[in-house]
Amino acid sequence: MATVQDTLAARQKESAGKISNLYDQQYNSQAAQLKTAYDKNVSDVQAAQAKIAPQYQTQANTLAAQYERNRRNANLQAMGTGLGTGNAVQQQEALNNQFQQNYAALRGQEMQAQTDLGQKLTGLGTEYQNQLAAARAEAENKKAAALVEDQTKQNTWYDDQAKIMAGYGDFSAYEKLYGKEAADRMKEVWTIQNPRIALGAGLIDAKKFKEITGENP
Repeated sequence: MATVQDTLAARQKESAGKISNLYDQQYNSQAAQLKTAYDKNVSDVQAAQAKIAPQYQTQANTLAAQYERNRRNANLQAMGTGLGTGNAVQQQEALNNQFQQNYAALRGQEMQAQTDLGQKLTGLGTEYQNQLAAARAEAENKKAAALVEDQTKQNTWYDDQAKIMAGYGDFSAYEKLYGKEAADRMKEVWTIQNPRIALGAGLIDAKKFKEITGENP
C-alpha cells in the first residue's frame, strides 16, 4: 500500500514533468519562429548578394563602352584638328588613366557591397543565437519559478494530509517533516486528548486507557 510519502513523490514527479513539458513546448515554438525569421533574413541577404556581381558587371561594361567611345572620339578629333602625335598620345593616356581609376573605384564599391552583406549575414547569425539563448533563459527561469510554486503547493497538500492522518492518530507524515522524536511527542499528546479514539484504533490498550482516563474502557 502506498504511503502518503509515496503519493507525494508521485505527485511531484508528475507535476514537474507537466511543467517541464509545458515550458519546453513554449521554447520550441518560439525557437521555430525565430528560425523561420532567421532563414527569411538570410535568404533575403543571399538574394541581394547574388545580384551584386551582375549589377556591377553591367556598370563595368557601360564604363568600358564609354571609354571606347571617348577614345575613338579623341582619335577623330586629333585627326581633324591636326594634333601632334605626342599630344594625341597624352590625350589617350589621360583617357586610359581616368578609365582605370573609374574601373578600380567601381570594383572597390563592389567588394565593399559584398563585404557589407557578408557582415550582415554574420550579424544575423549572432543575433539569432542571442535570441535563442534569451528565449531558452526565459523559458528556464519561468520553469524554475513554476516548479518552486508547484513545490509549495505539494508541500501544502502534504501538510493537509498529515493533519488528516494525525486526526486518526497516524503521525507518520509528521515524522517525515519533523523527525521521529517530535512526531512521538505529538502522538503522545494526541493520545491523551483522544484516548477513546486511540483505543478504538488499537493504538493503546485497556491498561493505557485507564492510566489516561482513570476509567475502565
